Amino acid sequence: MTSQGEDRKIQIKNSSGKYGWMKAAAIIAIIVVLGFSVKGYLKSDAAIKNPQMQPLAPAVVLYTVTEKDLSSSRSFIGKVEAIQTVSLKPQVSGEIVKVNFKEGSLVKTGQTLFTIDSSHYQATADLRKAELEQAQAGLIKAEKYLARVKAADTRSISASDIDAAESAFLQAKAGVSQAKAVFRLAQIDLSHTRITSPISGQIGAAAFTKGNYVTPVSGPLATIVQMDPIRVSFALPDKDYLNELEQFKKNGPVYKTTLVLSNGRELNMQGERDFESNKVDERTGTLEMVIRFSNPDGILIPGSMVRVGTKPVEKDMSIVIPQESILADSQGSYVFTVDDKNIAHQTRVELGAEVGSMRKVVKGLKANDRIIRIGLQNVRPESPVIPAQAETENKTAAEIAGQTEEELSLSSPDSQNKEGN
Repeated sequence: MTSQGEDRKIQIKNSSGKYGWMKAAAIIAIIVVLGFSVKGYLKSDAAIKNPQMQPLAPAVVLYTVTEKDLSSSRSFIGKVEAIQTVSLKPQVSGEIVKVNFKEGSLVKTGQTLFTIDSSHYQATADLRKAELEQAQAGLIKAEKYLARVKAADTRSISASDIDAAESAFLQAKAGVSQAKAVFRLAQIDLSHTRITSPISGQIGAAAFTKGNYVTPVSGPLATIVQMDPIRVSFALPDKDYLNELEQFKKNGPVYKTTLVLSNGRELNMQGERDFESNKVDERTGTLEMVIRFSNPDGILIPGSMVRVGTKPVEKDMSIVIPQESILADSQGSYVFTVDDKNIAHQTRVELGAEVGSMRKVVKGLKANDRIIRIGLQNVRPESPVIPAQAETENKTAAEIAGQTEEELSLSSPDSQNKEGN
């Protein structure tokens, strides 16, 4: 009996120890949970009391919306043409005794360019002049004889004598006219020994120099092209031509263009409507347009090719924004606009055509609205943002690509104040 009683006491003791460990573990678990709860409460209470411990608002780069002229200019390949081109040819035969110009120089109207030996033509002109004087003397003699015959008594002068005197007078008069014409031809031949410039322009190389004998069939002695003014011709589609007619009605014959030379230099030049072809080319549907330009510096060279950019008839003022500022979801496209308190708002937009790296906005924005351009990944609707400094606004994406969000945040006024604190 004694052994059975002792065994029962041992079992009761073991059982009491097992339940004691279970109670201890439960108490420890409750303490841990209470500890985490108190720590979380203290942390949230500290955050409320100290707002600087809250996460910073995202740094962003803004873009100020503006209206831009989207009217597109058209460009065409044009050819520079001289209004006048003259090939100098000899009208008489003879030896060139002098070349009176420098090749490639500018010459003026009436300037003597070539001189041909004039001795033969001068002698001929002198001879024809003498013949004219002789004919004039014969006319005077015939005129005086006719006057005496008419004044004589009709009984002493027959009718045939009067007729002969009148005929001699008329023949002498015709002889004078003939001598004058021959003398004039001699003078013309003499004047052709001095070859002058009929226009002002730039002269080319001399095909014949001093000492060469030339004739009317020898070919051109030199060529002159007019440099100022000058004109440019290009093929204009009939639709564009009709639009240009509207511009002519408003501005007259003035034609505003840009000319791009072969070296890439761009000239903003104001030309004048010269003429257009009187029919449309059926093969290309274009009309030849010719514009006249002032060319005092000779920068437009006849025969060269240029790119002609025509100005639009009317402006197309539209709102465009950078494409990187546009987001989309199941409801369509939207952007984040920023108000005066730097709060971001989701704004729905209706988009138009692409314009390079920009996108036309048909509806949803107005001029001077501020939208987020860079830093969209951390922006939430109706949440504050930290705009970059004003000098970064409206820059291209390439100009600000090197700036990180951290750099923009550090450059903002709020962050600078916090660093000071």
